Amino acid sequence: MMNPSSPQPGTAGAPVAAAAGDYKVAVTEQRTGQILVFDRNDPFTDHHVRWSFSTGNAPGWTHPFEVRFRDTRRYGAIALMTFGKPGEGRAGIVNVTAKNHLTRSDLLWTARITSYPHSIERVPHAGTVVVAGSRDRLHVFGPSSSDPATLKEVQTLTFTKAHAVLWDDQNALLWVTGGKVIRTYRVEGTLRAARLHRHGPDITIAGNGHDIQPDYARPGTLLVTDSHHVYSVDKARRAVRIVARMPYVKSYVRHARGQAMWTADPDIDDSVWGGSTVHFSSGGDRSRPGAQIYKARIYTTLFH
Repeated sequence: MMNPSSPQPGTAGAPVAAAAGDYKVAVTEQRTGQILVFDRNDPFTDHHVRWSFSTGNAPGWTHPFEVRFRDTRRYGAIALMTFGKPGEGRAGIVNVTAKNHLTRSDLLWTARITSYPHSIERVPHAGTVVVAGSRDRLHVFGPSSSDPATLKEVQTLTFTKAHAVLWDDQNALLWVTGGKVIRTYRVEGTLRAARLHRHGPDITIAGNGHDIQPDYARPGTLLVTDSHHVYSVDKARRAVRIVARMPYVKSYVRHARGQAMWTADPDIDDSVWGGSTVHFSSGGDRSRPGAQIYKARIYTTLFH
């Protein structure tokens, strides 16, 4: 069983070379209802799948939107995932190290989410799990112990078009984007007493906020996407600058070695939310014919 890659952050503000790296990439493949992990430099074919989670496209489990890998004391690496369609979705957690190919029978925890769940994150010190429902809310789940099976919803906050959540372990903040807003929250309390509280002024962006990722090449900054832009966000100064313009970008991240990776919707007029290609700034793109790839993630448990 593979271990999550651990890219080492570079120096904030230093020039970053776009070197092709050898790391693992997780994709959310919506046509087949799978999350698939590949080596970045391998073909993205069935033969080269290193790890997978398959839903069977069961009701509520269609269209994987998010996958995040996080460390826990109890299980080691876990995967947090969201799936679904408007009115019927799921959030779930699996033990990554259990075996190479998992299904819904391997879930440690799952919850029905009717607000079209697009993203999920775990706040480690609190044991809290936060799900962004892209219609209009944030769902906060707290456990009664270290067992994810004890998670239950303890708070619901209004957040129109909430699309992405990310924990910032450097500043102890939860970052959220949706609509034309980037917002931060403090997490106070632990387990089922954990609650989110708004912190600091909102940051305004031009389009519909879609994704938040660390910039592993520049600690202290985040990468945020909307319908037509990629932004670099200085976490300490809450300052935003545009680093790329591209249509309908769904996810964007930069490896510690400087290589950028992104996904986009090649045809906004169809009913599919992604394409068959994961794009890289160097070293060649990777395609999976017939796939509908929504997001691509660096396979790591690091927050920055």
